[in-house]
Amino acid sequence: MPPSDYIRTRELSQEPSNSNDESYFKVVDYQPYFPNLSVSASDISSVKHAALVLVYSSLLLRNSNNGGQIDNGDAEHQKRLTNFLAQVSSAEVSSELSCTKVTGGITNALFRVSGFLSINSLPVPADFDSVLVRIFGAEGMIDRDIETSTYAALCHADIAYKYMGRFSNGRIEGWLDGYHPLQNQDLADESTSLEIAKEMARLHCLFQLPEGELRDHHCGTELDVISVGLWDQLSSWMEQAKGYSEFKTANDTERARALQLDKIETEVKTIIQSFAAQVEEENDSGDSTASICGSSKPNVVFCHNDLLLANIMRNKATGHIQLIDFEYGGSNYAAFDMANHFNEYAGGTTTQDNGVPDYTRFPDSERQKKFCVEYVKMTKRLESMKSDITDNDDQKEMVVEEDEDIMKEAIELLSHVQKFILVNHLYWGLWAVNQAAEEGCDEFDYLTYASNRFNEYYVKKSEWEAK
Repeated sequence: MPPSDYIRTRELSQEPSNSNDESYFKVVDYQPYFPNLSVSASDISSVKHAALVLVYSSLLLRNSNNGGQIDNGDAEHQKRLTNFLAQVSSAEVSSELSCTKVTGGITNALFRVSGFLSINSLPVPADFDSVLVRIFGAEGMIDRDIETSTYAALCHADIAYKYMGRFSNGRIEGWLDGYHPLQNQDLADESTSLEIAKEMARLHCLFQLPEGELRDHHCGTELDVISVGLWDQLSSWMEQAKGYSEFKTANDTERARALQLDKIETEVKTIIQSFAAQVEEENDSGDSTASICGSSKPNVVFCHNDLLLANIMRNKATGHIQLIDFEYGGSNYAAFDMANHFNEYAGGTTTQDNGVPDYTRFPDSERQKKFCVEYVKMTKRLESMKSDITDNDDQKEMVVEEDEDIMKEAIELLSHVQKFILVNHLYWGLWAVNQAAEEGCDEFDYLTYASNRFNEYYVKKSEWEAK
């Protein structure tokens, strides 16, 4: 369903008959959307309440006679939900459900709500005990209608994990039992790095945005041309950052001035102008795909764009890697996704790091090359499998050995990655400036993080120019 259905649902929710009804919902992206139900991160009871409402409603949809495809605002569903909520007191919810804050994220407030296996009044017995409650942050920087529709599509494609519905300022997701976010020491293990390369290749190769409004947003409307929003995003965040005359405190205002955003703006404009010049050159030669990487163009795919350690989960028993938190995902250069991941080796985004990355952990050239080789091998295998399906043959995974062609393609890919490492520092540096202006630096020092990303940009730029 299109993201605009969220807008239409909010409009309907404000009609006189619905405006004071927090149980009012519509089915959007095959799950319930409650536009009048809000959650406060400082009120645990409201977190539990939202989890209970969404879980009950999602299970009721699953149990409907036609497999969850009920009419929006189904009267019977609404009646059963209202009756259920009337029967469940806040004391009962508090006693049967537990709620713990999940650490690691700095954009959203995250909570684990557990105990659903013990609730007997659900429409069908739950086959899970815990859910993740995500309360949205980064207000104004992320279109949550687009982002939620994209997440639902990723779940439908078995890339992301279990979307269960949305409330006014957040959503409910499945809890990954047995999984834990990667830690800094995990990346010292080469085999873990190669598994991440495979999962990135899986995202890039297998996920296709559904036709319609969502695809048009991410990819543009021109036939045979996939647009990339990276450059517009950089320009937009640059303009936004330059527009703040004051930050939350006088000290933050002074620290923001010390970042010398005029110089950063010159760097951003230079990169974008270089890109535009090469686009014109490629258009003159009949090449419709934009490139900033010289004679060979980088691949444009759906990217995660934020593969830091906290967004990479691993099952301790099986070793399986699961990517999470796709809120910055969109059509982009595959090489940007890799550059971002390499930069994230340095950390800096946890509350413990508080904006201070350790760039001694940045992967060396040999580790980067091995990552690219594994990525290329995996893409070949996946492309072979897709071809087999198209040809109606048995689906068999092709064994891809390292050879001269694989190595050549990987080295070419790595050359793109190394240039996007520079762009990535500007990207997240500007993001951090805007976060500091909107949210302040009390819980996380966004301005320190911005300063470190910009400083590393200049370091990498000097290294690049010295080559």
